[in-house]
Amino acid sequence: MRVRFAPSPTGTLHIGSARTALYNFLFARHTGGSFVLRIDDTDAARSDAALEASIMTDLRWLGLAWDEGPDVGGPSGPYRQSERLERHRAAAAELLAAGRAYRCFCPEERLEELRREALAAGRTPRYDRRCLDLPADEVRHRLDAGEPAAVRFKVPSGEVVVDDLIRGRVVIGADALSDPIIVRSDGVAGYNFATVVDDRDMGITHVIRGDDHLTNTARQQLLFEALGAPVPRWAHHSMVLGPDGGKLSKRHGATAVGDYRELGYLPEAIVNYLALLGWSHGEDEVLELERLVRDFDLGRLSPSPAVFDLAKLGWLDHERIMALAPQEHERRFAERLPAGTPAQAAAALAAAFQPSLVRYGDAPAAAAEVLAPPPPPPDLRAAALAAEPQLAHVRALRAEAPEWLTPAGARELLAAYRAWGKEQGIGARALLMPLRIALTSAEHGPELPFVLAALDRETALARLDHTLAGPGESTPKPGDQP
Repeated sequence: MRVRFAPSPTGTLHIGSARTALYNFLFARHTGGSFVLRIDDTDAARSDAALEASIMTDLRWLGLAWDEGPDVGGPSGPYRQSERLERHRAAAAELLAAGRAYRCFCPEERLEELRREALAAGRTPRYDRRCLDLPADEVRHRLDAGEPAAVRFKVPSGEVVVDDLIRGRVVIGADALSDPIIVRSDGVAGYNFATVVDDRDMGITHVIRGDDHLTNTARQQLLFEALGAPVPRWAHHSMVLGPDGGKLSKRHGATAVGDYRELGYLPEAIVNYLALLGWSHGEDEVLELERLVRDFDLGRLSPSPAVFDLAKLGWLDHERIMALAPQEHERRFAERLPAGTPAQAAAALAAAFQPSLVRYGDAPAAAAEVLAPPPPPPDLRAAALAAEPQLAHVRALRAEAPEWLTPAGARELLAAYRAWGKEQGIGARALLMPLRIALTSAEHGPELPFVLAALDRETALARLDHTLAGPGESTPKPGDQP
């Protein structure tokens, strides 16, 4: 089995394209076949080496390693279409010699006029075959004179039946097809023809891609047959739609894999989620890559569109975060925090927010709730100030403690504080709520032991002193001396 993923380096890796790459990868690994990466860069004006590099970076980040490709080589190279132009031209010459293709001299202006007329009449735009029956002598004379000419494939009449591994028998009517340009007048092959020639030369056995390619598939199947090449098995999975039912686009938020990496999602969560979009997999939802490889089956992919649910991705990412080893979670959390954040603070906050964190991109805002809170609203500050005896006592406890508390040490301090409060007949809420307000300017947030462990002694005392001083004092910053 040989499959390929063939992105165009004219943009970044879209989340829908990543799903296509994933399905090809899973199929190759499940069957023990080869996964080929080919770069379809024949659009020279828009192709960009930097975009090619970013696509490869994103695929590697997702863990989708390829067996053959432009960077690793292989027996079927080269793996950039721009380096295969002579192969495309040679194949076009075969079709011209066999009478399966013809030269077209129609200028772009005429083709655009045909297109406008068809659309105005409510018809599918089709080439009118004006150049199909030009005498051979005229064609040769015009070519010798240097007149630009494209090469068109002569589409045979009748329906095209595509035997699809996901959708079953798909019939493409003849009206949907027109004689496609297989080589432009500049000598560069068009998409459909270059794809067929390269798939043929690379021995691709299965083509797995989105159902927006079905019409292209009909043309390509005819081209394979005209070239006398084996037709690969087709599998057209569903498209990924936005929550509003439209094609997933930037209006729905992030759409590029790189965007999700910057937002702090784990690659394992994205792979897990993309695999489940349109794949029936029973009740299990949190699946490792090894399990996905083992269970992958093209026949279980749904032909119905899949809706991208950011909340579901967030849930999966949270599950992955909770499963990380503490040290790995702490590293990932800390690397998102501002430079200079003390390691003790980062470790405490990582532990504090792990139960609620959806993605690591939220770490800075979460940490700021403790490290750089805004001034408390007047009503909360008044409530904290009313608990002056409690705050004064806990201040004394914190002043005698080490510069940094571990969460365990903070629990011991709070236990002593609560024991004092019990002696004074003060309830837990009246003890802890004013302390939380003084330290974070909020009534709710992460557990207090983690808050105390995230603040060095001087910062904690400065915030307590600020609250005890009453209205009119400026809000202390982290590290302010008491």
